Amino acid sequence: MRWIFLCCCVLYAWPRWVLACELRVQVSDFPPYSYQKDGEWRGSRVVLSQRLAQKLNCGVRFYDVPWARALVLLQQGDLDLMFNLTPTPAREAFLWFSRPHHLERLAFATTMTDPQWQQLQDLSKLAEFPGIIALTQGSYMGQPMMELLQQSKFRQKTLEVAERRVKNELVLKDRAQGLVEDLDYLKFAITNFPEYQQLTITPLRLSQTKVSAGFSKNSVLFKQKQQLVQAIAELDAEGLWFSELP
Repeated sequence: MRWIFLCCCVLYAWPRWVLACELRVQVSDFPPYSYQKDGEWRGSRVVLSQRLAQKLNCGVRFYDVPWARALVLLQQGDLDLMFNLTPTPAREAFLWFSRPHHLERLAFATTMTDPQWQQLQDLSKLAEFPGIIALTQGSYMGQPMMELLQQSKFRQKTLEVAERRVKNELVLKDRAQGLVEDLDYLKFAITNFPEYQQLTITPLRLSQTKVSAGFSKNSVLFKQKQQLVQAIAELDAEGLWFSELP
């Protein structure tokens, strides 16, 4: 009887053991999505990771990795997940994209005091911008902007860096005079960090797209793709997957 009882216990525990895993998630200093406070990662993407990990019966570990480097690690299978990604054919070669989790709006901000640039609305006018424009390497900024970047004259006005923090510091230290950045991040930073108050968010919006979580097709976790699909569907049905900040 004891042997039968033990066998039953093992069989009951088997599915939970099979699903035991660790969800490796890219994060960075990117409030309100991810940021550190009291030695812990917090923010909406951190909460979303924890919800997903719980559905999968996984632990979760956060890796502070720059945007461009994270894409390389995802391609190698050394990271499982990265949020706020726009699906592109190049990325789909090594990433599986979830249903959208957020409406991302990319804006242009500047330290220029000339009203002509503070009130910039037309992307074509950006080609005449008199300063340097800082960009995040590997970021998709909407098709019109990507086409503009193909023009060598405009490309000379831009400076691409791998890490968002470094990109923003270039502008704050006047080594660049404009930048493309997530609108919600800019609003948060200007409200909470005094040094960002020198920035003006222009009316120009480069893109407004629903972004998704990208899962590495080369990671161990992706072998549980069906469980991923089901977990995200359940979170979405519960109203816990898609979020849009005011």
